Amino acid sequence: MAALLGLMLAAVALVGLTQVDTASAIAALGGADPQMLVLGILLYALAQTISGVMWAVCHEAGGVRGIPLPTTLGLHWISRASCELLPASLGEAVRVGLVRRHPVGAEAGGWRITGSIAGYKAIDAVLASAAVLTIAVASPLPGPAGHMRWTAVGAMAAIAAVAVAWRMGAAARIVRLLPARLRGVAARLGEGAGVLRDTGAARSAAILGAIALILRILSLAALLAAVGAPPQAAALAFAVTVLAGIVPAAPGGAGTRELLLIPALVLAFGVPTGTALAFSVAIQATALACSLALGALALAWLGPRLVFRRGSVVTEPLLVPELPLAVAGTGSPTPP
Repeated sequence: MAALLGLMLAAVALVGLTQVDTASAIAALGGADPQMLVLGILLYALAQTISGVMWAVCHEAGGVRGIPLPTTLGLHWISRASCELLPASLGEAVRVGLVRRHPVGAEAGGWRITGSIAGYKAIDAVLASAAVLTIAVASPLPGPAGHMRWTAVGAMAAIAAVAVAWRMGAAARIVRLLPARLRGVAARLGEGAGVLRDTGAARSAAILGAIALILRILSLAALLAAVGAPPQAAALAFAVTVLAGIVPAAPGGAGTRELLLIPALVLAFGVPTGTALAFSVAIQATALACSLALGALALAWLGPRLVFRRGSVVTEPLLVPELPLAVAGTGSPTPP
């Protein structure tokens, strides 16, 4: 249903975009400030790299231990490139497959890896929902995005309810009701999502996620400035982009993002429709070009190592010094 809704919204967006002055959008892109474009790309790359370190914290806490941080970041960028090319976040399935090619991942198993990604996504969703809710309350979202603030409220409420139930042991009681075979699967998923039980690791992941979120907003501000739009619209653009990504039917959220973002910028900041479209294209181009370029480099570096023999010992050398994963509190996981 979500994919169908996404396709419908994308179709509506395509029809709406035919009413946009594409000539002015092309002119805005052609006259974009190259320095601000480069800054926006660099900030995006830094944000996604820090998000990769956050993922490393989560899978260490989930028992997927022993993958060097540079390798984890390489796998993160390959999966980011996959997410930009595949619809409905299917790139996350690629992430699971990549980790399973590593001896550590082969030993941990697919369900534990999936659980670690679920923990990573849960913390990221909490941070994004809190940011969207704060932005929506501080400055109500205009246009079609106006009513979607309740989506953020609902997401926060659902996440809070699941977190409370988890802490009260509801998950364990539900697992006991499952058939024996499914109990084993659920147990491995729960072990993989260990970051949600490890206070220190969760705090470290949340801090890293918050830093990545701020850098993403700063990247949007740079792209806005590059096409001649007010950079103060970056927070609104971030909120609308997150809401559009709830229905990820098209790769990178294309289509649904334009449907919400262009009217929001026009109504809230008086941005011309052509400039707003140019900004949306710049977002997509930044994510796509950066992810594909760094993903290709990571694939070239890790390619020979992706044909790992399961059960073999990790002997891959580190090309850069190993970095500590814990950034706050005690009890957070650190690399071996």
